[in-house]
Amino acid sequence: MDTLRGMEPGRLSAQIRALAEAVSEIDGGSRTTLRELVSRQNPIDVARILCDLERDEITLVFDLLDQAGRSVVLTEAPPREQALLLMHVGDQGAELIASLEPDDAADVLEAVEAPEREALLRDLEADDAREIRELREYAPDTAGGLMTPEVVCVAPGATQAQIFESVRTNAGEAETINVIYVTEAENDLVGVISIREVILADPAAVARDYMTTEVIQAGPEEDQEEVIRMMETYHLSALPVVDRTGRLLGTITSDDALSALEEEASQDVMALAGAGSATPTEQTVVERVRARIPWLMLTLFGGIAAGWVIRGLAVFYGKGHAVEATAQLLPLVAGLAGNVGMQSSAVMLRGFATGEIHRSRVRRVVGEEILVGILVGVLCGVVSGLMALTLVEEADLHRFLAVALSVALAATVAGTMGAVLPSMCERAGIDPAIAAGPFITTLNDVLGFTIYMSVCFGLFGLMT
Repeated sequence: MDTLRGMEPGRLSAQIRALAEAVSEIDGGSRTTLRELVSRQNPIDVARILCDLERDEITLVFDLLDQAGRSVVLTEAPPREQALLLMHVGDQGAELIASLEPDDAADVLEAVEAPEREALLRDLEADDAREIRELREYAPDTAGGLMTPEVVCVAPGATQAQIFESVRTNAGEAETINVIYVTEAENDLVGVISIREVILADPAAVARDYMTTEVIQAGPEEDQEEVIRMMETYHLSALPVVDRTGRLLGTITSDDALSALEEEASQDVMALAGAGSATPTEQTVVERVRARIPWLMLTLFGGIAAGWVIRGLAVFYGKGHAVEATAQLLPLVAGLAGNVGMQSSAVMLRGFATGEIHRSRVRRVVGEEILVGILVGVLCGVVSGLMALTLVEEADLHRFLAVALSVALAATVAGTMGAVLPSMCERAGIDPAIAAGPFITTLNDVLGFTIYMSVCFGLFGLMT
């Protein structure tokens, strides 16, 4: 719990720091103090610190929340903590799921295994379970997966008074009342009006008199990238989702679109760096290693290919004797080190940009990334050494060890630099995305070459 103290101002409040300290000292303190602290927090802030708490501390804080707070925390918590909380509440799980918006409930249920999920759905009321099951039929990254079926609908002939009454009736369940959909029989969408238009309308007018009939809409299978583009292009606060017959299925609100936008941006950044998951800090070290190894293998093959190019050109120009065999492997070492460093820096940069890595978590995440670098380095080192034996004509144990050891050391150093340098920039108030990139690239090249040459010269005397 010491890592939770001294959290960054503006990221987490002083009261959150006090909450963290109170949790760590609960054995010797009073629950009354902790309950008061919890009650004063925004539940979203409480959800943000759950991943820094121990399992028993997570459930302790959760038990002190009221029903509304529990619903928010369950929705905002990472999947691992969601599963823990649902398991903790036991028979109350269905009641808690029922308190969520249908789209949020469908997302939360993804955190638990299929048997537990089905048990929770069976305990829900039939209508609630049906809505959630229907939402779960759509992929999470589609319009159907983002939408909520709870919307305010009125008939084309509805008067201003009838529209206001419909808003009052549905406001408790609808995720937004700013946009009102006009539907005919079978829930066919024919128009849309804003609450502002209703307020300013002539009381004698009906919905069809001022509704917008050219409705921007999406199909349930539409990719979330296209959904984001549509809402951004047309400045929409809500986007209706309709099936092929024009029947209204639900709506996507701006907060859902923002969440999808963050997810898409994270996926693009992590994919660019070959770092796997869009939320790497929520993965275990082993999961991170497993996600990154395939991309590093591509780099390894690229390094081998570059080595063959160097060797081939030297032979072509009659200078083959001038290229010592071991020097052919320099591109391999530099390439692997550069990519490991890029992966670690991408994790840190994303974490700082989204607020997922606050000051209290920096040391822990940096430590995990260093461990990932060590494991990746060892695996890539062994594979590199074996592949080097096929490239270098004078293959022997010394060359295998030289390549394997230098790649392992270079990857470890690169992973460390990729995690530490962005953290130092963030702490110094310098944009880590701008400052850390050039430093990491340059340092990894220099250190990778230095380590490789030092191992070859100093330990094995291969380059003579």
